[in-house]
Amino acid sequence: MGKAIAKHQAEQGYQVLLIEIDPRQRETAQRELKEFNITVSSTYPELETRDFIIEAVFEDLNLKKEVLRKASGVARNETIIATNTSSLQVKDMIDELANPSRFLGVHYNNPADFNPIVEIIETEYTDKALADRTEKWIASTGKHTVRCADTPCFVLNRQSLPFINEAARCLDIATAGQIDFVAKKKVGVALGPFEVMNLVGLNIIKAASRNLEVLGKGYASSEHLQEMNDGNWEIDEVKQVDKEITMLITRRLRGAMIFSGKDIIDRKLCNRNDLDMICKSALGYEKSSPEWLEILEASVIKKLIDLFLSSQ
Repeated sequence: MGKAIAKHQAEQGYQVLLIEIDPRQRETAQRELKEFNITVSSTYPELETRDFIIEAVFEDLNLKKEVLRKASGVARNETIIATNTSSLQVKDMIDELANPSRFLGVHYNNPADFNPIVEIIETEYTDKALADRTEKWIASTGKHTVRCADTPCFVLNRQSLPFINEAARCLDIATAGQIDFVAKKKVGVALGPFEVMNLVGLNIIKAASRNLEVLGKGYASSEHLQEMNDGNWEIDEVKQVDKEITMLITRRLRGAMIFSGKDIIDRKLCNRNDLDMICKSALGYEKSSPEWLEILEASVIKKLIDLFLSSQ
């Protein structure tokens, strides 16, 4: 994620410094990013001259706190510091910052150099004018920005993870290839959920799913997913699926999709149009969850959500 963010910013003409402590990862970054205007280093003091710092380490709260504490310790008082967390809450990291008013969440979605969505998350301490300027600047780099409430997994992952976990639960009735086939042909997504998991990385999906469980019913992580090793799913090639299995998978995945969409809208975590853009631009949904909620009758929505919830 850090390499992809660095690459995107370098492509916009900015001078980028990438801090990597692990020698092997640092060597890999130097090799993969040698064509870009990016300096790769292992020393935090070099951050002193930077205007904008983004923390993008693994989804471990203690690790993120450690990195933010070190970065804040060398940064200038006017430097903007952001966390790229995808599933933790921004407010839980505030204590590590010397100047909380200049700290916010700036969540690039994977893969950061291609995915068009960046979520902007303020805390109660964030300077609103600074958040507004940060949003405008990120938008100027070619990204679509979405203002989100500081809630676990924000909006994009809150929308997508119940769908992904339900797909993993469907392994009780079908193969990964069959589920992906139905998801693309009948549910209307550009990539199947198992393709998405392989693209993003199982370790990232698993960690985010565990963090989302604090939200309660509807946000449980699939046992199939958590028991999977950190390799890739084997996705068998499929040309057709039994009609009854197709119908059941379609209903369960549609229920997961509209459950999270309804929850996001009901809780006003972002506006309807931003959620529509997230669903289509970032997640590749043919129809967004807000559109399905507007198209389907209330009785059908209830049945689909009840079916989804019954699987947990």
